[in-house]
Amino acid sequence: MNYSLIIPIYNEGHSLDKLLKQLQKFDRSTEIIIIDDGSNDNTESILKGQSSFKVIKHQKNLGKGASIISGINDAKHDNIILMDGDLEVEMSSVIKGIKVYENNYPNIVINGCRWNKKSNPGFSINTYGNFIINLIFNNLYKTNIKDVLCCVKIFEKKLFNSLNITSKSFSIEIEVMSKLALKKRRFKEVDVVYKRRSSNDGKKLKISDAWGILWKMLKIRLNNN
Repeated sequence: MNYSLIIPIYNEGHSLDKLLKQLQKFDRSTEIIIIDDGSNDNTESILKGQSSFKVIKHQKNLGKGASIISGINDAKHDNIILMDGDLEVEMSSVIKGIKVYENNYPNIVINGCRWNKKSNPGFSINTYGNFIINLIFNNLYKTNIKDVLCCVKIFEKKLFNSLNITSKSFSIEIEVMSKLALKKRRFKEVDVVYKRRSSNDGKKLKISDAWGILWKMLKIRLNNN
């Protein structure tokens, strides 16, 4: 099977060399697309001249959703892998997800799950917020998903295109999951090794982003009653 791996990044120059090194673990047939979403640090200079990966450059910061859409629109392969470039999820977990996807193909969506014994998310307001959003999502959409906001996902490109995604921000993940749930797609969750980083380490998601995520989830559900 063929894959396009989509990785949106913004001001990740401090850890980008490590990310690029870890990406070498993927099969050479995997198309790797890195979207530099208007970074103003040294990200662009690090990516310049890279021949192993395709780089898309946004001249200004458009948001995670806009970056993912740009990457998928440019992807040449039939199957899409989504992951963040912040190294919170171990690369081996993503590779494990590919194997599960192939063993359950077709009509399957792989969704990562950060809440497991191998992970170290720690307790914080973000952890609690994830729990609340997950609880509301499962009640609204009659699902039993453990981690709707995990960045790791694998699905067919044609399936993504059928969702007509419009989110330009962090709410893209909940829009994707909401519309897949409405389509009654079959989810298989794969435990990922996860270590949350702090805002001092470059964490971009803020508590205020939760309101946009909640609103997007409710709006999609209400518009499809």
